[in-house]
Amino acid sequence: MGSPGSSGSPSVVPVCFSDPSGNGRRWMRPSGGGLAMISVIIPTLNEAAYLPLLLEALARQTRQPDEVIVADAGSEDGTPEIARAWGARVVSGGRPAVGRNAGARVARGAWLVFLDADVVPRPDFLEKAFREIEARRLDIATCLMEPLSPRPADRVFHEMANGYLLALQWVSPRAPGFCILVRRELHEAIGGFDETLLLAEDHDYVRRASRQGRFGVLTSVRIPVSTRRMEEEGVFPLLLKYLWAEAHVWTGRPVRSLPFVYAFGQHRPPALPGGAAEAGGRRSKIDRLSLKGSQQRYPLIPLRILAHVGSMVKPHTNK
Repeated sequence: MGSPGSSGSPSVVPVCFSDPSGNGRRWMRPSGGGLAMISVIIPTLNEAAYLPLLLEALARQTRQPDEVIVADAGSEDGTPEIARAWGARVVSGGRPAVGRNAGARVARGAWLVFLDADVVPRPDFLEKAFREIEARRLDIATCLMEPLSPRPADRVFHEMANGYLLALQWVSPRAPGFCILVRRELHEAIGGFDETLLLAEDHDYVRRASRQGRFGVLTSVRIPVSTRRMEEEGVFPLLLKYLWAEAHVWTGRPVRSLPFVYAFGQHRPPALPGGAAEAGGRRSKIDRLSLKGSQQRYPLIPLRILAHVGSMVKPHTNK
């Protein structure tokens, strides 16, 4: 957070994003002003197709992050150069757990926000998320999700996942790794992510953290997520993998070996209508699906009920 000044307060450190697309956008804000510093940490491997969309979305935030850290696992497609062009700090990473821990070690923020490279938060995401975190006095949180896809099957799949997160938050917390918000001191207290786990390391992390802090699923925001893994593997085969991992979580068996392939950094951009596959086409599609401002919806009755109950129940904690 910068070196202490004579008053004992952290110095103000400006953070700048420049838009390398040539649109002339340049953004700068000083940390401070009574707000806790926020560090966004993104593990990457060959994410040149998606990372610019996330970095642009972060630059549009009404509550902008104080720093963005990209933990890269040896990309060969220019991902680190893209990150630096946007003003992000690049550190060496590895698998997602390794990258998140590496980013957290150099982060200056009191709050760590772990995001995957293929999510595209709306402009008010951080502002609304931290408003709810403060109101509920949470120490660690995740949020509801929605697919960057118009397909009904994808939406049903994600609504089911949302209901699962809401139902379990009081008894056996879960948090998808593509969106975890946590106090830095809590992250350090539990020793970060378990880097020996090959799958479900995010669920292991939040379950350990919830024993020392207050956990909750945020209902004031949703984060749009890519469906690229579903498109590549198919909904049913992917669902079987997740069910296999869930069985291990429920029975307390750490996932340190896999009987199937679960790729990291080997995804390709999805085909878009009309055959467009360039970044401009992806940005246009995602603008339509995601960056229009929050439009929170609970189309399934059970999810509405769970969200209502969630607003009244004390966050999970064993403190």
